[in-house]
Amino acid sequence: MSDEKKDCVDYQRLGQRVRRARIRLNLTQEVLAEKVGVSIPTISHIETGTNKVSLELFIKIARALNVTPDELIMDSVPKLTAFYMKDIQEELKDCSPAEYQFLTSMLSSMKAALRHYPRDDEE
Repeated sequence: MSDEKKDCVDYQRLGQRVRRARIRLNLTQEVLAEKVGVSIPTISHIETGTNKVSLELFIKIARALNVTPDELIMDSVPKLTAFYMKDIQEELKDCSPAEYQFLTSMLSSMKAALRHYPRDDEE
C-alpha cells in the first residue's frame, strides 16, 4: 500500500455546497461559525476547500444548515447511488404499466433539463 493516501472526499465541492446552503439560509460566515463553534476563517477555509473538516464539525455544519450530510458529500460516496436506486425501485414496485411509462418519461425529461441547466457546483 502506498504511503500517500488519496482523499476520497472532494473538499472543494463540499465547501461549495456548504456555502450555497449557508447563503440559502441568509447566514453570514460569522453566524455559521458561531452556530458550530469555530472561527470565521475556519468556515472560509471549509467553503474554499482548503481545510479538511472533522466528522464532528461536519455534522454540526449539516445540522446548522438544515441539510443532510449526504447532500454535502453526495459525489464523494458512490454507494449512495445504490441506496437511491433502492428508494426508486420501492416507489415503482406497485405502479401499473401506464404509471411506470409516465414516470419513466417524466424522469427522462427531468434528467435532460438538469443536464441542460448546469448546477452551481458544476460550473
